[in-house]
Amino acid sequence: MDTRAAFIGLGTMGRPMASRLLAAGWDLSVFDADPAAMRPLVEAGARGAASPADAVADASFIVTMLPNSQHVLDATTGQDGALTAAAPGSVLIDMSTINPMTSRNVATFAGTRGVAALDAPVSGSSAGAADGSLTIMVGGDADVLDRSRHLLSVLGARIVHCGRSGMGSAVKLANQVMAATSMVAVAESFRLAQALGVDPRLLYDVSTSSSGDSWSLRTRPPVPGVLDSSPANHGFRPGFKADLMRKDLDLALSAAASAGLDLPLAAAVHDLYADLGKAGFGDRDFSAVIEVLPR
Repeated sequence: MDTRAAFIGLGTMGRPMASRLLAAGWDLSVFDADPAAMRPLVEAGARGAASPADAVADASFIVTMLPNSQHVLDATTGQDGALTAAAPGSVLIDMSTINPMTSRNVATFAGTRGVAALDAPVSGSSAGAADGSLTIMVGGDADVLDRSRHLLSVLGARIVHCGRSGMGSAVKLANQVMAATSMVAVAESFRLAQALGVDPRLLYDVSTSSSGDSWSLRTRPPVPGVLDSSPANHGFRPGFKADLMRKDLDLALSAAASAGLDLPLAAAVHDLYADLGKAGFGDRDFSAVIEVLPR
């Protein structure tokens, strides 16, 4: 089984994902625009690369985990991009959350180089990246997915084939609308409870076994003292940054507009996350949205 891979993008999600591949015995080369991000992985046995093109030398699988569509284009199709040097027959797996059309365009470009491509965005935040419990939403050819399962299974607990190229990205954007909207609803509920004198721990205990239950509530009650692992207990240290949630909502609203669809609730939630960034919380966890709600 071929275990030669390159990993490009070593941020909040990428670094623990690359670390899992390295710990699982993969022959790994890594690249990040910030050399300091590569250092822990190089010290653990990965090869540090000078560029995306350099990273893919001898790699059968190329994984990208980057902040936005332009970063993916630069790292794959740009000067010194991975696809300028990738070996024919290799597989590009982009695990970023980007515009579905960008995913399709990258896959088309990859095909001209004899490289197969999957869009495979994930859900589960940095904790899921660290423990391999991510859900991975895959767009692309089913046979290519089958060839790639031994890599993806190191990174995620559930791998879902969503359809043709771009469909993994499309499913992820729809998921993000639900995640962001439910987080705002949870935050408003805690503000209401506080205003009415309800103990937030009591609200959490009741709602996690009632109709108000959600992933956002279970993992991110947005006030301290409710759940030890919640970002609110740690200064909203990010599992998933608020600025990235705003970016994902941008993408969802753009995709909706291209389909002639209006998403009024998502638009309102997007504006709250924009306000959160302006308030200086953009690099905090997205549950910090409670900080821009009225007290």
